[in-house]
Amino acid sequence: MKLGLSTLLHRDRPLDRELLQTMRQAGVESVELTDYHPGFSYEEPAAFADLKSVLSELELELNSLHIHLEKFDPEFDLATLVASQREKALAAYRRAVDLMAALGGGILVTHDIRIPESPSGEDAALDVEKRSAFLDNLRQIARYAEPVQVRLALENTSRGYTRDPARLVALIEDLDVPNVGICIDTGHRNLVGDPVDALRTVGSHLCTLHIHDNRGQRDEHLLPGGGNIAWQDIWRALDQIGYGGVFMYELSRADDLSALRRNFEGLPKE
Repeated sequence: MKLGLSTLLHRDRPLDRELLQTMRQAGVESVELTDYHPGFSYEEPAAFADLKSVLSELELELNSLHIHLEKFDPEFDLATLVASQREKALAAYRRAVDLMAALGGGILVTHDIRIPESPSGEDAALDVEKRSAFLDNLRQIARYAEPVQVRLALENTSRGYTRDPARLVALIEDLDVPNVGICIDTGHRNLVGDPVDALRTVGSHLCTLHIHDNRGQRDEHLLPGGGNIAWQDIWRALDQIGYGGVFMYELSRADDLSALRRNFEGLPKE
């Protein structure tokens, strides 16, 4: 399994050759970009052609881009029931697909899933309507993305609708499109349940990971072993479900980079 790393730990730096070379020299084989970097914009996907060349020169595989479109505009909501807002959101997601296509294709990871979870089912009809809207809109984006070799991954969170991986599975099965899967974030899941069970629940729908640890109280983004996740059981679950993707770390502290390769090679795998 390839060692991957999100650029999140360098989110205060421009997304450029120097940053990516730093990661490659640390033994990273595959990368997930994030849109938190200063100067990052979805408006000009052609501008990322140079970044594609840099990745190739460094022999650094591009696995994914973690998109946070609602950070740019809260109206980029795929569960909206407002027609004008819907068209605005669809256009934003198409721009993200175009950017990923300019980079050569890969996975767009999102946890911007605003399906409500009403207490006691008091607004159950609205919940169902917004879930249906999300599916319809995501299906459009998926069909737009498929010809340009772009996939989408829905990520679990630690609260709200997406805290339950079974709900993500139900969304994927109801979508019934080949290029949408699931990203399991081990740290998010550890705050509300068992990451090992989450992996087994999503099974073959798993297409990428966010790997980090915590002590079950807050989202710390620690190196594996720094919290209470059972990493040997994580490896066993990945093997059992036949996961063939990248072991993608999502760390938040740049100082952890020097220990990354050693951490990856030292994780209990048997």
